Amino acid sequence: MIYLINGKQNIRLKSQMKSIIKDSIKEIDAMNFVKFDASLTQIQEIMSEANYMPLGYDKKVVVIDSPYFLMKERTKSKIESEQDYQTLLNYLNQPNPDVDLIFLVNTAEKEIDKKNEYYQLIEKNGKVITVAEPKQEQWNDVVKQYFTSKWPNTVIDSDAVVELGRRTEGDYASLFNNGSKLALYTDHITFNDVTKMVTRPLEENSFLLFNYLVDEKNMEAVALFRDLKTSNVEPVTLISMVANQFRLLNRVSYLARHGYQPEDIAKELNINPIRAKILRKNSFVVSGKRVLQTLEDLYQLDKQIKSGLVDRYYSFELFLINFKRK
Repeated sequence: MIYLINGKQNIRLKSQMKSIIKDSIKEIDAMNFVKFDASLTQIQEIMSEANYMPLGYDKKVVVIDSPYFLMKERTKSKIESEQDYQTLLNYLNQPNPDVDLIFLVNTAEKEIDKKNEYYQLIEKNGKVITVAEPKQEQWNDVVKQYFTSKWPNTVIDSDAVVELGRRTEGDYASLFNNGSKLALYTDHITFNDVTKMVTRPLEENSFLLFNYLVDEKNMEAVALFRDLKTSNVEPVTLISMVANQFRLLNRVSYLARHGYQPEDIAKELNINPIRAKILRKNSFVVSGKRVLQTLEDLYQLDKQIKSGLVDRYYSFELFLINFKRK
C-alpha cells in the first residue's frame, strides 16, 4: 500500500506513521523497516529498496521523509541532477503489494503540488492522509487529555490548563516538552507554575515589546529582550515582528483619522477587536512621522545586522533604549 501523510505537526505525523507500521508489521527491525531522507538519497535507490523483499518476512515498510519533489516550491537538492524519477513512476503504477511505502510530508496541505504526476498517482493507487490541525476551542481539551494519558498522577488546575493552552498555541511539540517539564517539576501544577516555567508565544512577546516602546517603557523592553535572548530568539526575528506591529499601527492610524471606530478597524483589517482598540488608542500617542522613521530605522538595522556591520544584540538593544514616540 502507498500512503502520503501530511500535516504541520511532526509529532502527529510520526504518530500516524507508527499506527500504520503497527498494523503492517509486528516487530520492527533493520530488515523490515527502512527510512530515507529524499533530499539526500537518490529516488532509484529508494525504489530498489521498495521492490526488494527480504527472506523470512511477509511485510515491509519503506518511509520517504521530506519528498521535496512533491512540493509546489522545490528546495534545491544536491542530488537532483542524479535523480531517475522514471523509477518512481514505474513503482507508483505497479506498487509492491508486500510493501507499505509511506511519504512523510511535514508541511501544510496547500504547499503540496496536487497537479504533480507523482502526487496524482499516489492519490489514485494509494491513500492520502491529512493530519488536521486542532481547532482553537479544542486545544484546552487536548491539554487535559495529554496529562490524563501521559501523567495520570499529576493534578493540573483548570486555570493552569487554560494558560498552558494559550502559551502552547496548538503546538503539540511545545505541549509535550513543556508539559513534561511541568509534570517533572511538581505533581500539582498551578497557574503560577505555568507562568514561571513556560514562555509566552513569540508573537505575544513581540506585541508586548511593541507596547513597551509605545508606552516609552524602554527598560522594560530591554529586560524582555534579554529574557528572549536566553531563549535563543534572534534580533532579526524580533525586528521583523516589531516592524509588522508598526506597519499595522500605521494602517490603524490612517483609518482612525478617517473616522473608523475600533469595531470598524477590526473588521477592515481582520484583527482582534481588543487589539484594534489598543492600536487605535496608540495611534494618537505615536506620531505618524515617528512611525515612518521607526520603520526606516528597523529596515536599516536589519540590513546592517545581515551585512555583519554591527553586533546584532547590542545594536537592537540600543534601538530599544533610544526609542521615543514623538
